[in-house]
Amino acid sequence: MFRRLFILGAAVAAVSGVSAQEPQVSIAELVGEVAVEETYPDSLAPLPLDSVAAISGPLSETLFLPALYMPYRTDIKPIVISVASVSKPSVPSFQWIKDAESALALSDLIRQTHAINHPGDVHLNLYTLPEPPKAFILTADPETATFVFSEVKPTVSVEDIEIAPADFKKQHWLNKFNINLQFSQAFISPNWYQGGNSSLNLIADFSYQSNLNTKFHPNLLFENFFQWRTALQTVRDDPHRKYALTENRFQINSKFGYKAAHNWYYTITGVLKTPIFNGYKSGTQTRTASFFSPGELNIGAGMTYNLSVRDGKFTLGVTLSPISYNLKTCIDTKIDETSFGIKQGRKAFHSYGSAVEVTWNWKICYNVNYSSRVFAFTNYKYFQGDWQNQFQFTINRFLTANLNVDLRYDTSASSNPHWHKLQLRELFSLGFTHYFSH
Repeated sequence: MFRRLFILGAAVAAVSGVSAQEPQVSIAELVGEVAVEETYPDSLAPLPLDSVAAISGPLSETLFLPALYMPYRTDIKPIVISVASVSKPSVPSFQWIKDAESALALSDLIRQTHAINHPGDVHLNLYTLPEPPKAFILTADPETATFVFSEVKPTVSVEDIEIAPADFKKQHWLNKFNINLQFSQAFISPNWYQGGNSSLNLIADFSYQSNLNTKFHPNLLFENFFQWRTALQTVRDDPHRKYALTENRFQINSKFGYKAAHNWYYTITGVLKTPIFNGYKSGTQTRTASFFSPGELNIGAGMTYNLSVRDGKFTLGVTLSPISYNLKTCIDTKIDETSFGIKQGRKAFHSYGSAVEVTWNWKICYNVNYSSRVFAFTNYKYFQGDWQNQFQFTINRFLTANLNVDLRYDTSASSNPHWHKLQLRELFSLGFTHYFSH
């Protein structure tokens, strides 16, 4: 096919310098020498392919590409072909503009005539061409240690895009800082027909998470979690204070492990919990909590199993610590230490046993997330278990609603007539949330 197109180009190149708007003249007339002359008023007429002696003027480079069927054109002017031995005449300085126009028109005529007379050579059709290939930009994601392909929008020209060299640095630590400020408020006038009291509840939750990037350290596991959570509410019937604490907790969770096989790690875990502010029993001056009163420390050795499915929308972690050390403290002499399972007159109680911890995080849908943590310890004489649940409903980027439900069961604690050894705390709040990650 390329050979045939080359012959066609050679056959008609001699007239490429003739403008389609000028009167039709043959090449022989231009040089004063008449040979075999043929005129084709119809663009569908075949072009002569033999007795070619010279080429006059360049044709369009697209003429020599694979034949492409274009819509039939009726505006192509008839071409006069003269086969002879000719030499190119002299032309004015600006004649090259007309020569270029004539060459393009002649290329269209040759391509169209060849496509109609030899349809077997045409394998491409303008209407059935496949979609052009999409353009992509390659960027590096340091958090996941992967390369991301981003599609270039069709309105953007690939030639106009300047891709700078990626400055890819290893991100050994993945950090995330979360701020959660929430409140609820109610105002009731003294003469409200149903009665009631005005109230204001404030919740401040600050958490920081720093984990070793397993993409660069696949055999190591190092996770650290710090949280300070305080909830404050107004009280009207308490003669001693106007505000009361409904939650008062500072907690550190740390886990270090070495990979054993697949998703299993040999791990050492540590948990530290303590109140920050003083807490009192409602309507009295009896102190119930202060710094490290009660305080809890648990250190265990065992194995951890981690699982992530559905592209990270559900993660599960199970830690079994057959060897575990547990310490309880009550250093404030104004607090009854026996309510925490510590013998009267002592400030600490420690024991050895076994522990288990199960955590999971489930992104139920795009704006609802459920996270939970279960921790249990036993020294084979008493049992202590905590179950923390949090449902987070994202309204927009800065506004969320949280539902927290915490359960605790401690056989060494004082028994309640109604709840016995079971303890429950539930809190629903709405407010501002923002996080920073690196």
